[in-house]
Amino acid sequence: MCHNAFVQTLTLRCTLKPTPEQAAALEATVRLFTEGCNHALRVAKEHKEFRRFKLQRLVYQDLRAMGLSANLAVQAIARVGRKKGSRAKYYRPTSCTFDQRTLSLRGESVSLTTTAGRLIVPMKLGNYQRGMLARAKSVQGGVLTKGPKGKWYINLILRLEVPTPPTGGGKVVGLDMGQKALATLSNGVQFSGGSIKGKRLHYLRKRAEVQSKLDRPSERTRGVKRLWERLTGREARFVNHTLHTLAKRIVDSLEPGDTLAVEDLTGLRGRTTKRGKKERHLHNLWPYARFRSLLEYKAALKGVRVVAVDPRHTSQECPRCGHTARENRRSQALFRCTACGFQHNADWVAAANIALRAGSEGMGRCKPARILRVSSMHRPPSESLCL
Repeated sequence: MCHNAFVQTLTLRCTLKPTPEQAAALEATVRLFTEGCNHALRVAKEHKEFRRFKLQRLVYQDLRAMGLSANLAVQAIARVGRKKGSRAKYYRPTSCTFDQRTLSLRGESVSLTTTAGRLIVPMKLGNYQRGMLARAKSVQGGVLTKGPKGKWYINLILRLEVPTPPTGGGKVVGLDMGQKALATLSNGVQFSGGSIKGKRLHYLRKRAEVQSKLDRPSERTRGVKRLWERLTGREARFVNHTLHTLAKRIVDSLEPGDTLAVEDLTGLRGRTTKRGKKERHLHNLWPYARFRSLLEYKAALKGVRVVAVDPRHTSQECPRCGHTARENRRSQALFRCTACGFQHNADWVAAANIALRAGSEGMGRCKPARILRVSSMHRPPSESLCL
């Protein structure tokens, strides 16, 4: 490992391959853990006490008497004692948290403390998981989860040594985020947002249909309720997969030592409004913070630095002469400077200004790049960029 490094924590999801007996023990462990969480939640609400160590004095012995091991009892209390625990109504038997004492790795298997004792459950690993586990400095624990189709997963919490990005010599690439174009880079690559926008509007219409049935008691069947949950889960998985793919494509286009400049969009929804039900829906759902966190952790693994800059007027400032005016932004896609006449794609102009604000060297005031539209984020571009 590199001496000039820092430690990063991330989660790695692995599929488990338990035997029928092991699967039964995992199921029993998750259910008992959930019962412990719900008991701790009831006590916390009765005593209005959600501070972790105060709550532990109230319920620890009860959880041990229920059959939970000492470490699982502490993890159940920690789950309730978190800030969001005070807002929970109840917990469903879908997951169980393990720490370093109740979880360890045994080659390509994981050792877990369950109601049936210590079990060694094989994992189904791919090349990506093997590579991440080989780089891991330590395993801090994990979360056992059961998927909707009965499959078992373990979300391992890994600590990795990440090299500090080398200083000097790297290029600065600006990134503009939006909905019509999910991401536009100052080097000329643009990723269309049509697929994710269309999918989200599709799920909006489907949920409206299901909601109308839920509002009528005669049609509020168990199947309709399950359909509502499935729609929500499908949309969340689609968006998460899309963001992961997009972040990977962007980071793969950079080299160690490069800098990726992004907009600091903290508090964006409170500062901006959108007209129309569909536009407001998409604006409120667009996961800016989630996308930025994915970029940061993937970039760190490659030695790419991520910096955030002030996003104000990035789409209204001319990257050639510096003139800033609202009239420069002629439309969603067109930028034309009223001072010098410079014209280009408006999203690229924003990305170029973001790169300039992050300190791009040798770029001058303007170095236009041809926009290469990529309709699918899962297909690599078939031609090189013209810079």
